Amino acid sequence: KPFLQTEIFSRINGLVKDRYVQLGEKVKKGQLLAEIDTPDLDAEAASSKSALISAQKRLMETKYQYDYAARTYERYRNSSQDGAISAQELEAKYNSFKTSEMAYEGAKADVEKAREDLNRLTALQSYKRVTSPFDGVISKYNIDASTSTSLFEVQQIDKFRAAIFVPQSYVRFIKDGQDVDVYIPENPSLKVKGKISQISGKLDSVSRTMEVVLVIPNDNKSGFYSGLYVKTNLNLQGKQKFLTVNPSCLTTLAGPDQYVAEVKPDSAIHFIKVKQGRDLGDRIEILEGLKGDEMLITNLTDELKEGQKVKFKEVN
Repeated sequence: KPFLQTEIFSRINGLVKDRYVQLGEKVKKGQLLAEIDTPDLDAEAASSKSALISAQKRLMETKYQYDYAARTYERYRNSSQDGAISAQELEAKYNSFKTSEMAYEGAKADVEKAREDLNRLTALQSYKRVTSPFDGVISKYNIDASTSTSLFEVQQIDKFRAAIFVPQSYVRFIKDGQDVDVYIPENPSLKVKGKISQISGKLDSVSRTMEVVLVIPNDNKSGFYSGLYVKTNLNLQGKQKFLTVNPSCLTTLAGPDQYVAEVKPDSAIHFIKVKQGRDLGDRIEILEGLKGDEMLITNLTDELKEGQKVKFKEVN
C-alpha cells in the first residue's frame, strides 16, 4: 500500500474549468490540480455582497435616527425638570428613542448576518482551487465521471506500507524497528529492507495471527508499486535459544497440558510437563520443562505409566 493515500472530492458544485495534472504525474503539497467553475456560487456570493452593502447603509440610517432620538429625549428630559415639558410629551419622546434604539440594534444584527453569509460563500469559493494535500503521484482522476465520485486520488509512493500477519508463536520475537526482507515472488534475489513500524497488539481469534505493519522505502529500482503482492522474510535467529523435539514425543495424558516421557538412568519412565512453542513441522519447539540432555520416548502409548521400567530395542 502507499505510505499515504487519499481521494480528493469537490466540496462545491460546478464544472471543472481546467485540469493541470496527468495520470501518473508527480505533484507537490499544495500544488494546483484543477479549477472549478461555479457560476451559481459566484452569483450567490455577488448577491450576498450586495446584501451586505444594503445592510450597512440601513445601519447608517438607523444609527442617525437613534442618535437624533437620543439627543431629543435628553433635551426633553432636562426641560421636564423645569416643568416646561409635560409628562406625556416626555413619554412620547422616550418611546421614540427606544424604538429607534431597537431598530439600530436590529440593523447591526442584519449587518453581522450578511457579513457571515458573505464570509461563508467566500470560503466556499476558495474550494474552486483543488490542491494536493501532500507530495505524491496522481494515481486516478475522474474529471469526466459523475459528480458523486472523487476528482483525484493521490498516493505517496516514496515509501510503502505493507501488512503481514505473524503467527501467535512468533509474536514474541518481533519488535518496533526490526528489519524485514521484502521481495517480489517473481524476483526473490532482489530484496528490500523494510522496518516494522506498527504492531497491532491483538491476535485474530480465528487465524491466531497478529497484524504487523512494515514501512518499505521505494527507490524506483525495486519494481514495487501499490497493490503489489510481496513476500517477506522475518529473521528470528538469535532472538532466543530454544529446544526442539520430534512431534511424536508429545502427549497430553488426557489433559490440556503437554508432556514428554523421559527414560531415567535406571530405565524408569518419568513424565515431564513442558510448554510448547512453535510448530516447525518435523520439530516442535519446547519453551519450558527440558534441559536438553533428556532421553525421550518417541513411540508413546497409553500403556506407559510413571515409574515403569522399559528396555531399549535396536531398530534396523
